[in-house]
Amino acid sequence: MTRRFFICLFLIVVVPVCVFSQQQTASAAALRDYVGLINQSYHPGIVAYFEKVKAELEKQGEKDAVKAIDIFLGGSFGSGFIYSDPAGNLYIITNNHVVAQAHTLSITFERQDGFKKKIDNLKIIAADEEQDLAILAFPAGEKPVTQGLSFLTRAIEEGEDVFSAGFPGLGITPIWQFGRGTVSNAAARFPKSINDETMMGPFIQHTAQIDPGNSGGPLLAAQRNVPTGYAVAGVNMGSGVRRQAANYAIPFSTTLTFINNALSQKPETYRAALDQRLAQFTEGLGVNRAVYPRIAEYLSSACIGENAEYAMLEMFEKGTRTVRRAFIDKCEDSVVGAMGYAVAWTIENSLRSGGAIKAAIKQVTGDGEEYTVVFTINDNDVSSKWVREYGNWRIRSFGTIAAGDKSLVEKKETQKKTAEKLRLDSYVHVEAGYASLFEKASAAVYVSGEFFRLFGAKFYIAPDFWTIGAFVGYRWDIPRDNFGFMPYVRAGFDFQNDKEYDKYKERDDFGPPAVAVMGQAGLKVTTSYVPGLLIGAAFQLNLFSMHEFIGSYEKAMKMGLAITAGYAF
Repeated sequence: MTRRFFICLFLIVVVPVCVFSQQQTASAAALRDYVGLINQSYHPGIVAYFEKVKAELEKQGEKDAVKAIDIFLGGSFGSGFIYSDPAGNLYIITNNHVVAQAHTLSITFERQDGFKKKIDNLKIIAADEEQDLAILAFPAGEKPVTQGLSFLTRAIEEGEDVFSAGFPGLGITPIWQFGRGTVSNAAARFPKSINDETMMGPFIQHTAQIDPGNSGGPLLAAQRNVPTGYAVAGVNMGSGVRRQAANYAIPFSTTLTFINNALSQKPETYRAALDQRLAQFTEGLGVNRAVYPRIAEYLSSACIGENAEYAMLEMFEKGTRTVRRAFIDKCEDSVVGAMGYAVAWTIENSLRSGGAIKAAIKQVTGDGEEYTVVFTINDNDVSSKWVREYGNWRIRSFGTIAAGDKSLVEKKETQKKTAEKLRLDSYVHVEAGYASLFEKASAAVYVSGEFFRLFGAKFYIAPDFWTIGAFVGYRWDIPRDNFGFMPYVRAGFDFQNDKEYDKYKERDDFGPPAVAVMGQAGLKVTTSYVPGLLIGAAFQLNLFSMHEFIGSYEKAMKMGLAITAGYAF
């Protein structure tokens, strides 16, 4: 073949490929104008709570924990992309879990030259937890582009090339990433969980790179006649656990349905949506099991933020091990969501009185995006406020327990300081005082030491008589304002040394062990006014004295009453 032929072949085949590649590269760079980094910040109440925790940890020298809090307070991040409706209005599409429980939101667009444009005060128009989708509006006057990304106009096919775009984290720093892969399953379906076989989907399963931070970014497919050369095939939502390159996106058809429903909501339909929401909430309270995870789904970000500190204190003080375990497990998914669990638990704890919660709607008043709802719960009226948040109705306040009352936290802190002064949780008690052993000795010295509220030793010392004993038992702590009451019970053994008994053994030539089985009950009182001071009384009854039972000795100690003073360490 001639050299001219190869030149022609190069011009026909190779050059167009190179040009197409350059167009692809240029188009990919243009995507940066449409795909942004979404940052969320938390409610000031949540920030204030963690700042207090951070201050305490700094005092204790917990540098790693302090660093973890700093990272958390920096806010979480994800990706999102611009969508324009038929009228040309611009919105941002992302995942619900990227914006869930956010107090404020921003989006940042970054060009290849490093220039960044940040837009604050995004508003969530609607969010759907089930579909994991959210739509956000720009603040008035902000229009970073003239139109958004186009959606694919055809069905995606298995084996087709697709592209991911977004801001996954490198450590804790989000950076732009444009990845390429193929569709490995165009309509993947799977159950919600091991315990729930309800099928979810369809989703697009693909191999384009997805890392933490890519959530909410677009899954793209090549399409001609659009500005960037790419159209949205779906919204990336995450990766399969213990799967190789199994990443999932919500199809564009599902996304468009969500968008159309969200943008078609009108104020005249708000009340009907509230009534439906209230009916679901009331029905959910009626089951005879813990309902706080369900209540948490109805809490607004403001309700969580304003009540989280008190709820955390209350839950960890009074909640069961199961409740605390559920809180910790939820933290692995969302720290703010876990704090929502705590607030919801305080609400349930205030409503439940042993059995099921019987709830009915008594009155609904208000208009627009805020209503007051009065429930009759177990024959008591409870007032609550409901507001529209994320396009749905959520609880702003509930009764007096979740009303953002800062005095509840102040009371808790006062109680905590008082409890510290009361030293009810101290592990070592030392006491001494006066004792009467009734017919054995009218006056004696009593000394006692208690360790870990479970065991200890005691002594009675009287003229010609003394005992030493060991005991096990339990002490209850009952705080009452500035006083603490500590009733206790004990059981153990006493060894008695008695000169009269020694004379008896010499006469009778028989000496069974001078050991007695005893029971003791008593009460200690302490006060925060004098931290560590203990005033108490103890009554002892010897249930069985071996030397009295076996021999004819009748002067064994049978009872004792002691009045004591002591100190708690």
